[in-house]
Amino acid sequence: MKNKMILTVTLITLSTFFTSSLSAFAQDPLRGNIKWPMPNWEVNPEGDVTMGLPQCKAFVDYTLHDKDFNTDGLVVVKDGMLQYEAYSSHYDRNKPHLLWSVSKTITGMLLGTAVKDGKVKLTDKLSTYYPLESAGENYKKVTLANLLYLDAGFLWSEFYSGDVKNSSVVNMLYGKGHDDMAGYAARRPLIMQGPGFEWNYSTGTPTLTMGVLKKAYGKDYEQMPWKNFAEPLGMNTFTFERDTSGTFVGGALTFATPREMAKIGYLLLNNGKWENKTILTEDYINKMLTVSPGYLSSGTIIKDITDDGVYGGSLWLNRAMKPGFGKPYPYSPEDMVMAIGHYGQLIIVLPTQKMVIARTGFDKNYNGRIDEFVTRAISCFADPTYPIGKYIPAPKSDKGPLSGILETLKSGISSNILQPTLAKNMCSCRFVSKINEKDCYERSYVPMAKTFATVSTTSQGGVYTIKATPTWLGTKLGLESKDLPVARFDTNHPEFGCTLE
Repeated sequence: MKNKMILTVTLITLSTFFTSSLSAFAQDPLRGNIKWPMPNWEVNPEGDVTMGLPQCKAFVDYTLHDKDFNTDGLVVVKDGMLQYEAYSSHYDRNKPHLLWSVSKTITGMLLGTAVKDGKVKLTDKLSTYYPLESAGENYKKVTLANLLYLDAGFLWSEFYSGDVKNSSVVNMLYGKGHDDMAGYAARRPLIMQGPGFEWNYSTGTPTLTMGVLKKAYGKDYEQMPWKNFAEPLGMNTFTFERDTSGTFVGGALTFATPREMAKIGYLLLNNGKWENKTILTEDYINKMLTVSPGYLSSGTIIKDITDDGVYGGSLWLNRAMKPGFGKPYPYSPEDMVMAIGHYGQLIIVLPTQKMVIARTGFDKNYNGRIDEFVTRAISCFADPTYPIGKYIPAPKSDKGPLSGILETLKSGISSNILQPTLAKNMCSCRFVSKINEKDCYERSYVPMAKTFATVSTTSQGGVYTIKATPTWLGTKLGLESKDLPVARFDTNHPEFGCTLE
């Protein structure tokens, strides 16, 4: 009882903190003259002068010229105006980028629109939408709130390298679960303590959320992400990929440009309001800004605060919440909230500074650089005296880079996951992001991809089919080519991207 009381007081205190923070922003006199980026962001006319300042040159040098921080696209918004924008040679302002786990935040927001629409309630039981005959009592206790907070209790392994045949996320996206990803996630075993006891980061859980919304919206589901979210914000290139059953892959496979990502951050900054519309209610925003109950539970053991972070309702927070651990990013503001995706996709919201930063990238070690990245941005655009953060090294791995690559290849070959992964990611890279084939091989997330397999493309009736075929060396190593999934892109529905079938 004492522990429950402490948990309740902690949640109330945290909720009060964020509510007061957002309320203070809502009462700011500048809100009456708020600038809405419809259709495009207004550009700060003093931008060139600002970027000539020493602290801004240092920010650009760190963000764009550091070989270990590979930025594809960058947008900085302050006071509703575009302050700075830059792209690598692969991208421009019109090319949508794969957002990976930023999709989790988008799914959390879509769940919020469904709550506002009266389609679902966070107290609804998952079993109402996904009844499983063989499920135990713990499954019947899981609510939609548990899906929002990633504390439903499903056993789930989230990794993309090493022994990938035992990775839940890789099997769901590219392996045995790819046909019905929400069903695959729902059938995962649950921990014996039940929901709310342990926070576990999972791409399957928000995909299951999209499965629930599919059942709740019925025939309106197919256009729901655009009607409820993308269209009101003017996100014209927004892409949401689906599995074979037609369920949106809510944990990983959305695409947007940095300008569109900044709009998502701006929606959060404005407490769920957009022009004269309420996209998300203030109550729901506060739920997103509340630390996951499962994260606070004694069942969640934090090993490294920077690696594990602090998780709210499908958002990352920068609060010191676990005894013995400080803020994940010690120099960055305490009210900072983020959406974070694999390989450095970032939406960073800084309420005190009235700033939003959207960044796309392709680097593995981005997380340790977030603190310096954010503080250099604040120094440039808001406060030149703001202290600069430092690089935070990632936890040491037991395996070296080469051994990890070799294990990934060995496991991917033995499980026949390598070829579907290559086909799907090459399809999305080429047809959604519109990157050339050579660069797509390098960004396929398959180590030494072109050495072991190549992709071939056929088309019929506006539908492109992409298949991965083993090279001579790949065949010798045991890669198969028969009866494996292929990726398809339908030019009649580009908003759905590529599907692995």
